[in-house]
Amino acid sequence: MEMKTTRKNTIVIAITFIWTLVTLVGIGWVNRNIAPNFSGVLHVIVRILPWWPMLLATAFFMKRDGEGLKDLGFTKEKLGLQILLGVLVAVATLVGFIILPELIFGFRMGYTHDITTFGVVAGFIYQLLAIALVEEIIFRGHIFKKLFDIKKNTWFAILISSALFGFFHILNFNPLQIIATATIGFAWCLFREKIKHCTLLSLIVAHALHNALIHVVVGVFFGA
Repeated sequence: MEMKTTRKNTIVIAITFIWTLVTLVGIGWVNRNIAPNFSGVLHVIVRILPWWPMLLATAFFMKRDGEGLKDLGFTKEKLGLQILLGVLVAVATLVGFIILPELIFGFRMGYTHDITTFGVVAGFIYQLLAIALVEEIIFRGHIFKKLFDIKKNTWFAILISSALFGFFHILNFNPLQIIATATIGFAWCLFREKIKHCTLLSLIVAHALHNALIHVVVGVFFGA
């Protein structure tokens, strides 16, 4: 019975991960061919919507297995604190993964472009409702739970989910990005496991702020 459950969860993880890559190709196509035809708020909406189908595999398996949002790591308890912890986690990752590497090693992990109020706000909304929401639900929610169910071992779930999160970025053909995203995924898992009330919602907020503010941090601290 245990072997059957392990095989079942492994298949779920494999199908879910393959689906993320398939939909990622579609997202790239939309961003190259459709999104440039829109501007302002419509541009943001057109970029957000293609991310949501990536959740279809997760939604299907969750419904089949009778799982709810609580199983992924969501809770209604102390929502304000969860959000605050998300902000603090974002500060920690921006310092640890963006500022310190350049200060200590002269190695730039971020990027720069024009900083405008609309650009920063739109970028945060896009990150929050698309990339952060979808990736956290899949990798540190659904896949993490299935990995934990396989071995009942938190470290196993942390390591494998983080590695898969890194390989999820393989279509960018940048080995450094794969390593960097796997490492930050590992850090996000640790924050959630080690800090009370740091939930999946906290990680969604942290992920969105981290991604949206990278260019702001780089521009403020290091210039172009």
